[in-house]
Amino acid sequence: METLEFLYKNSDGETKLRKVINWAEEGHYIVGNDLESNGAPRTFRKDRITEYLNGSASALKEPHSGPPPKLIKAAPEAQRPNILFTGFASALRAQLETDSTAAGLKVVKTVTQNLAFVCAGPNAGPTKVAKARVQGSFIVGPDDLPELLESGVLPDRIFD
Repeated sequence: METLEFLYKNSDGETKLRKVINWAEEGHYIVGNDLESNGAPRTFRKDRITEYLNGSASALKEPHSGPPPKLIKAAPEAQRPNILFTGFASALRAQLETDSTAAGLKVVKTVTQNLAFVCAGPNAGPTKVAKARVQGSFIVGPDDLPELLESGVLPDRIFD
């Protein structure tokens, strides 16, 4: 497997060279070991990649990905992006679901074809999260959910 090389722009506007080995393409993400971080495992959003270097784009099935969907509070329920919560205590999950509905999301209980976001809590099962990521869902950490709900922007994190 070849090394993927690309320029990655984070949400702070910083662009850095990334070289990734042992990589896999999972929906909107590339996961692998980042040589620029001493080989640490990392997950990169494709919509943040500004340029592929040395022909790396040709190694991917879908090198480019659109940004996460926008939240529109007034949208009819059928047109709202879907979100799934997993790995949370039931009381907290109920509150997160209420907040998400108020912000313009449609809460679903299972991984579906139209699933836009998965919010993974501390007890989230890795199989469910991986399935959602491969299907093209964006993964939201519990610390990032408030920003998504308030601004409609999915913060960029390089996941360990």
